Amino acid sequence: MKEARARATDRRLRVNRSRRRLYVDGAARAGARTALTLADWRLLIVVAVAQVATYVALRVMPLPAVRRRAAQLRTVVQLAAHASDERVIWATVATGRRLGPFSTCLIRALVAELVIETASGLTLSIGVRRMDAGTLEAHAWLARGDRVLIGATLDDYAPLVEWVGHST
Repeated sequence: MKEARARATDRRLRVNRSRRRLYVDGAARAGARTALTLADWRLLIVVAVAQVATYVALRVMPLPAVRRRAAQLRTVVQLAAHASDERVIWATVATGRRLGPFSTCLIRALVAELVIETASGLTLSIGVRRMDAGTLEAHAWLARGDRVLIGATLDDYAPLVEWVGHST
């Protein structure tokens, strides 16, 4: 019984049973054998903790206050994570898929804004779009210039609020 559960877990996490290695998302399927490094694990842990902390903070504080608190912690978080923009986005999406309700589009955008080291040109946006039933759907995304880093494309949602750069 235990062995069957272990095999199912190994398949779900894409672990090579002979070596017990977890591969970078998509690498095992593409044929590449890139195991997660210590820096990858550190980044995943920092981003996962930041998402849960942001979830809790948004439950007790308004969004501008959460962004101000994040600005105070930014240096420490960036030193702990220390990764490129692409790796931060990868870690945010990868941990967000596994955190379920603790990771919404707003939380992912806030965490990516917090962890990304180069603040120049970052824009955190919250927008809406009208659905077929006449209801409105809200969404948050993080962009640098015209390139959306995390979230929806700019064409899908009409921006309501945009913050340029980090909150101070």
